[in-house]
Amino acid sequence: MDDVATALGTYLEIVDSCAPGLVEGLYVVGSFALDDWHPGRSDIDIVAVTAEPATDDDAGHLLTAHALLAAHQPRPFVDGPYVAWGDLITPPMALHRPWSLEGRLHHDGDCFELNPVTWYVLAEHGVTVRGPSPDLLGVYLDVDARVRFVVDNLAGYWAPLADGIEAACDADPEQAFTTDAFEWCALGALRLHHTAFRGGVVSKRGAGEYGLEVAPSRFAPVLRDALAVRAGTSVLGAADSGRMRAAAELIRWCADAAATAAAPGV
Repeated sequence: MDDVATALGTYLEIVDSCAPGLVEGLYVVGSFALDDWHPGRSDIDIVAVTAEPATDDDAGHLLTAHALLAAHQPRPFVDGPYVAWGDLITPPMALHRPWSLEGRLHHDGDCFELNPVTWYVLAEHGVTVRGPSPDLLGVYLDVDARVRFVVDNLAGYWAPLADGIEAACDADPEQAFTTDAFEWCALGALRLHHTAFRGGVVSKRGAGEYGLEVAPSRFAPVLRDALAVRAGTSVLGAADSGRMRAAAELIRWCADAAATAAAPGV
């Protein structure tokens, strides 16, 4: 897509100017790699690769680069971790590397994107912008670690989110929610359910289609509404509390099912 190519060209021009030779590899993951990127709505998720783990000086140069990028190209965000080639053959969860989120560089704390799902998308679907093909990188893949990660995320993030949605609806039954929030809630947990039971990774659109196959039929209306929002064909001006309650129930169904998940045949 021209928007992605242009954005990445600007990104590389700025990064190469601020930190010459630092970024030796650049790979697109996320929605673009999974064929579900939407201009004007989606950001660009990357994995940038350096020869050795980034130093504090490298992080300073990257901080400057991302500040310049934000000034020249506010959107779409070009976000993700900066890892070394050697990092790709190891489990990602223990790594501490610079990373950007919503256009801002961070060099402290944990980067959520350093996880087994990102490694899988890189290895199986990653789009090469600079560097060797992903199939030559020897990316560390462990289906058990991937399943554990999504099961833990469903329990630790998504189940409490469902509780919060229901509490908000109880407090104000007339409250309207943004369609972006509705789409996120209705489709996001299903992506993890898919990974828990089938081992692979799908996009939000793929998750909705998967949900129509495997989830109880009572969730079909909310899934069709969410897929329409994702496709940009929805007539919803906002999501009412009924739809959001249904999305919360779907999240809870995903979390409960995945608590005893396996990935047969993987």
